[in-house]
Amino acid sequence: MKNTVIALVMLFLGCNTLPVGYDQLQRIPADSSLTLGPDTLASYAKYIPLGAADIMSLGQDSAYESRIIINFTLADSSLDSVKSAKLILHPADSTPMSFVCRPCSVAWNSNAVSWKMADSVTHWLNPGGDYWHIDLGSGTFEGESLVIDLNLDYLDTLVRNSHGIILFPSDTGFVAVHSRYSQTTAPRICLTYPDDVKKICNAVEDAHLVDTNNIHLNPQYLEVGSGVAFRTYLRFPLDSVPEEATIARAEISFLPHVEYRRNDTLSLGVHRLFEPFSRYARFEDEPCAHLNYIISPDADSVATLDIRKLVQFWTANPPDSNFGLLLTAYPEWSEMFRIKIPRAGPNALKLKLLYIMPPEDRIQ
Repeated sequence: MKNTVIALVMLFLGCNTLPVGYDQLQRIPADSSLTLGPDTLASYAKYIPLGAADIMSLGQDSAYESRIIINFTLADSSLDSVKSAKLILHPADSTPMSFVCRPCSVAWNSNAVSWKMADSVTHWLNPGGDYWHIDLGSGTFEGESLVIDLNLDYLDTLVRNSHGIILFPSDTGFVAVHSRYSQTTAPRICLTYPDDVKKICNAVEDAHLVDTNNIHLNPQYLEVGSGVAFRTYLRFPLDSVPEEATIARAEISFLPHVEYRRNDTLSLGVHRLFEPFSRYARFEDEPCAHLNYIISPDADSVATLDIRKLVQFWTANPPDSNFGLLLTAYPEWSEMFRIKIPRAGPNALKLKLLYIMPPEDRIQ
């Protein structure tokens, strides 16, 4: 009864003051979400070195051709006493594939060799590799390994006047072949001398050389692909995101159209640029985001890549950190594929953001 009387007295006296400090509390801001399109975008195609491949491709079809080039350290002494020379290769799948071996006539470097270039400065006279017009041997991949008898009449040419061997496909289709990076199935040559003395010469360099009959880009689309590298450049305007914001979610999404593939899983990577975009701009080797896009037999599915950490880096380090990104195949030596992405419309690339602002001081 006493408390009721006190409350009535305070009401009649007009006391409506809140507890001390209550009116000075600040609410935590609500989450902010954005959907952004790129303000700059471009695609380009480039013949790239594929000497880092764990698995090399050999074959051809109506869209692509891939040759394999391998170099060995072969001693140039005692050639007259060699009784046999065998090239030993190991396929990584069971695809039948026939091919011809010819000696390469120009020096090359596995860190720079491509369909167009022998090294970083030397162009092939004939794209796909220069060679002497003699057949060292031929074979067909059919099992777990393949042994090819090399023609001893041309052994001197191979050892003293050549720079390895180029494999030319004879059939339609593609076979995967283990490269020098395999400890047990790397390419090698076995030389046999009198009394069955054998010498094993392991591959010291190898690569596959990939060409496509359609390197031209459709201006209505952005493109991403492997073998011959198709790369897409994107830059998103992030000026409206405060530096102090915490990025809770940042996802690039798009609906690709698969133009060519040899596998049901297409591997994509996002790479941060270190400088303003050009075909020669430096970018990080390892992707900051990666996606294995699985082809659905029923319907096309949206591809989504999480770039939250990259966007957080950009927004926390303005204004010169956001040079954009490259969307590529990853790794670019993987089985050939090529996808197209609309430049505009509902299936085009977009960046969906969710960010949170830190709370202000609660007591002013």
